[in-house]
Amino acid sequence: MNKVVKKLIYCLLQILVTGAFISCNLNEELDSVYGADNAYVTVENAQEGVNGIYRYLLTGTHPAIFYLNDMSTDACFKSGSDYEIMNDNNLSGNIDVARAYNGNWQMAGCANSAIDNINLMDDSQFTGNKKQTLLAEAHFMRAFAYYQLTNIFYRIPLITNGFYDAAANPVLATVEELDKQIEQDLLIAANALPKSWENKEGGRPTAGAAYGYLMRLHMRKAGYLREQGQDATLSWNAALNYANNVIGTNQYALQPTIWDVFDPTSEAALYNNEIIFAVRSSENIPSGSSDIALYFTPWYYNYGWDIFSIPLEFYWKFDPADERFSELMVGEYTDVYDPDKLYKVPADINETGTLNNETGSPVVVELAQAYTDKYFYEKAGSYNYNTPNNLPLLRYADVLLCKAEILNELNGVNQQSVDLINQIRRRAFGNDSHNYLVSDFSSADDFRNVLCDERLFELHNEGVRRIDLIRMGLWKDRLDEYMDAIKAKVEKKEQNMGIAPGSLSAEWSVYAKFSNNALKKYDKRRYYPIPKVYSSKAPDLLNNRSFAEE
Repeated sequence: MNKVVKKLIYCLLQILVTGAFISCNLNEELDSVYGADNAYVTVENAQEGVNGIYRYLLTGTHPAIFYLNDMSTDACFKSGSDYEIMNDNNLSGNIDVARAYNGNWQMAGCANSAIDNINLMDDSQFTGNKKQTLLAEAHFMRAFAYYQLTNIFYRIPLITNGFYDAAANPVLATVEELDKQIEQDLLIAANALPKSWENKEGGRPTAGAAYGYLMRLHMRKAGYLREQGQDATLSWNAALNYANNVIGTNQYALQPTIWDVFDPTSEAALYNNEIIFAVRSSENIPSGSSDIALYFTPWYYNYGWDIFSIPLEFYWKFDPADERFSELMVGEYTDVYDPDKLYKVPADINETGTLNNETGSPVVVELAQAYTDKYFYEKAGSYNYNTPNNLPLLRYADVLLCKAEILNELNGVNQQSVDLINQIRRRAFGNDSHNYLVSDFSSADDFRNVLCDERLFELHNEGVRRIDLIRMGLWKDRLDEYMDAIKAKVEKKEQNMGIAPGSLSAEWSVYAKFSNNALKKYDKRRYYPIPKVYSSKAPDLLNNRSFAEE
């Protein structure tokens, strides 16, 4: 069997990982089920081909989306990681960079195969709008994969041929070519996808999801244009149109509390209508489950793996009255094995380095980081890693904040933008006492800065922070601020511990701001190198992060 047919068959038979679908057991060799003569023959084949695309929705996002888009910023922390400083040490060979690249390319490849082959099938085989809907799903998933890839790697090859020869030597497409393809695919999806799916098939995209990613795409375009000193009005207006289209579907709403968005304990909560598009997980299907909850919790709190945590520099920014702090932030917990041991975050920078000196019971252990319960592990101690937690990829709160940003970019400080941000804050604080007034902002730049922080409070560790900072032109600003705050914290810790200045300098000196390789406004380190396993075979891929100005 030739490699093109093998690829087609492989894409047909992928086991779906989202909770919306049922996985199957294959007890035969793949070529005994489908061959060159019977792949994409029936409507059932076409459905299987589309279903197979979703296998890579999880592998293309988790855990890479957190490593690459949150840990590389002020939103997420892991001691000893390369991601925060965006250095190039081994990143081209890093497994999480490779996962993001491979998973999204596999998703795009299966979508290409489905689109090409379903288009070849006779329309008379399908009833109603079944063919158009299947194609719309495939176009959306291809657009999603390319959107993810271009967010992470900036420029990549553009391949839309389902029978592409894997031995070919790909070259990088232009930003304009890539954006045009993503937009075309999303428009096809928006025109044919339903507003909602029956039977809670929440893992499938809707028209609202397509509109949402069109909004994000045009916002990204506008950010590029502003960075280049060009007029971005058309792109901002297009983004506004699609934001309004999402809202106009009347399918989505803010949940009453922030916990309701992430609550993994009931099916009703898991399918809440704030979530527009997500990686869905089913705890009842091993091949469809996600271990996401284990990544965000430490062992002695909730038997987790302690992969992602919250920087103290971010934790200390929260208003204690904010439910995004009181309900989701974990800054204190009792040891699951020893009730006389309490893990605790310093209350502020002035307390850092002092808690281990406390005596009495319980014994206090000072934490160098906090944690989030956005992905709460509800099965602590069970050693059951088939958790039901969603990984939200787009939710309604994000759309409202995006619309506030768009209107500010178009009109300057305005009442509607302020009202939109206040919708989010009203839920966060449970009242109007923390609402903003138009008079609180002196300029569009001032509002953008405040909105950037609000997006951090609301959307941290949802895979959008690095993308936000680049679009808003605040990537260098916020990372420099973050590095300064780390240095100040460590120096205060040395002072409080009574040790020589510089004793703990290794905790801050590794950061780019304090080296000869400091961050630049248009720094190529905002994006990742294409994995070496590919760039070594196709040299043009080495240039994926080349900008007009560095």
